[in-house]
Amino acid sequence: MDGRPQPDKPRSRDRTRRRAHRNSPTASDYARFVHGRIPFYYGWIMLGVAVAMAMATMPGQTAVVALFNTSFRDALNLKLSELAGAYALGTILAALPLPLVGRAADRFGLRIVTGVVVVAFALALVFQSQASSLSMLAMGFFLMRFLGQGSLGLLAGHTTSMWFERRLGRAHAILAIGGFMAGSAIAPQPVAWLIAQLGWRYAMLALAAFVFFLVMPLVLTVFRDRPEQIGQHLDGDPVEHEKHDIANGGSPPPGDPAFTSRQALKTRAFWVLVPVMVANGLIGTALLFNMQAMLETAGLEGTEKQAALAIQSWPIATIVGTLIVGNLADRMRPNVLLPIGPVFLAISCLTCLIAVSGWIATPWIIPVMGAGLAAFGLGQSVSGGVGNPTIARYFGRTHHGAIRGIIQSIAVAGTGAGPFIAGVAFEWSGQSFIPILIIFAISCVPLAIMATTLRPPKRPAPTP
Repeated sequence: MDGRPQPDKPRSRDRTRRRAHRNSPTASDYARFVHGRIPFYYGWIMLGVAVAMAMATMPGQTAVVALFNTSFRDALNLKLSELAGAYALGTILAALPLPLVGRAADRFGLRIVTGVVVVAFALALVFQSQASSLSMLAMGFFLMRFLGQGSLGLLAGHTTSMWFERRLGRAHAILAIGGFMAGSAIAPQPVAWLIAQLGWRYAMLALAAFVFFLVMPLVLTVFRDRPEQIGQHLDGDPVEHEKHDIANGGSPPPGDPAFTSRQALKTRAFWVLVPVMVANGLIGTALLFNMQAMLETAGLEGTEKQAALAIQSWPIATIVGTLIVGNLADRMRPNVLLPIGPVFLAISCLTCLIAVSGWIATPWIIPVMGAGLAAFGLGQSVSGGVGNPTIARYFGRTHHGAIRGIIQSIAVAGTGAGPFIAGVAFEWSGQSFIPILIIFAISCVPLAIMATTLRPPKRPAPTP
């Protein structure tokens, strides 16, 4: 011993542990590591995933389902009102559980819920391919509309809103164009060919394979719930965006409105936005679903190919309208743009009325019907392109999944009610679509007026 103080060995070990702890990888270190490997904003990858999800909803969308209508009626010996009733019942019931899907996405994450929905949707299409009665057909419609048009469509929009805010209008435009509208433009002709070549049952099985193999590989590999998971921020900003909520159970940032679904339901803005968006789906689906019957009453055969030709103008017009509206929605007040949607919808109904009236020569029936559906597409681009970003901006992202689920539920119910109302009115009026088209056109007028009164809701009081 030389008299110098000996080091305290236990304390030395403690310091070593603390030093090692400070130098050990943490969650933030990992996030920075991952972020450093991605030289671009990952939200663009996720927008591409959302586009694929939107395309995968096509077998549950009316534009594709309508092509099976003649096959359904012939195979099961159904009247138009019976087929429309089964579709309405299945669709309206499908709307009821949709808010639960939004809440599940908020709680368990988008990736898990999307994977479950995709597998279930593919199995639903397999089930529908075996339909042998009206009750089985109605059950198949319920599963297809709930899981495809409803749940997967909801999750595609929800995914986009989790990655963008300042560019949300443009992001929704890309989603609508690249997913929903491109799918609606591309799908009808191949599906009509599949039905003609393979029969409707095998065509349905082919669509099940399409859904599964398009989306599941993306869910298993590249899907991420939100920017924070990889050390990035909303819109690719270098710091946390003031309006972004982290959706991880903590308090939202000061700039986020953070409406709960119950609080959103009590606002006037909610009940101005929703009817305009729902009317677009209700009336438009009535036109699409009954397209073969409408062409028959106009004097044509109403084949799958003729219906596909008439429908094709709708997504093309929607793409053009969305390209314009997507940029305007980020720059102009929604109460200025939103009223344009119902105006185009009324024009659509009146143009389709001319097509089915017998006033025009046979060669002009499909072009005029296509013009009517093109007007519907322009109205849809306005209602969706303005309405969807406004929902996120007015009510925030903390409970965005739950709020969007409620809106999607109401919208899906509307898409079920529209074809049934039109089918029943068709039979009650002596097999004519003219009266219901007039009623649809008139109903758009108060919606356009109401849309001009849209204002941001007063923010809710903070929860103590």
